[in-house]
Amino acid sequence: MAFTKRLIGLVGAATCLTACSSGKAPFRQVQFCLKDAQEIPEFKMFMNQIAQENRMEFGDRSGQTQDELQNLASHEKSVPTNDQIVNVSGYRGDFSFGAGNMGLPTQQISIGFGGDDAVSAKKFADMVIQKLATKWRIHEVPHGQGALPLSKCD
Repeated sequence: MAFTKRLIGLVGAATCLTACSSGKAPFRQVQFCLKDAQEIPEFKMFMNQIAQENRMEFGDRSGQTQDELQNLASHEKSVPTNDQIVNVSGYRGDFSFGAGNMGLPTQQISIGFGGDDAVSAKKFADMVIQKLATKWRIHEVPHGQGALPLSKCD
């Protein structure tokens, strides 16, 4: 029973990773490939900087999520794991983001955007995606689909 509750909680946290706002799915989601896992710290700093510039509360639960997934995977083989989990988020009420690689190869990142103010949230998402596009090739995730592993990172 405790295992089931933890698994349900983790699945809920992973769903919320995609920038849920008041339980809503993200209005926009993108994904891209880092060069390799060594680029993860740079990506996290990049997102932390964006959060600070926009007076957002930034959270990094990557280490805790890695531990939780490994613990769950030891009991349930279908729990997805990779070499280095990314689970970061930013929140400011008007807009939010959640970024991670759960269920994806280590170097693939997905970012979902949400928020309580549709105009501000869209403006924020557009700005972030424009900045991300200066470093990585962005792929739009079809609305309602969720991020799937990219067959080719380019």
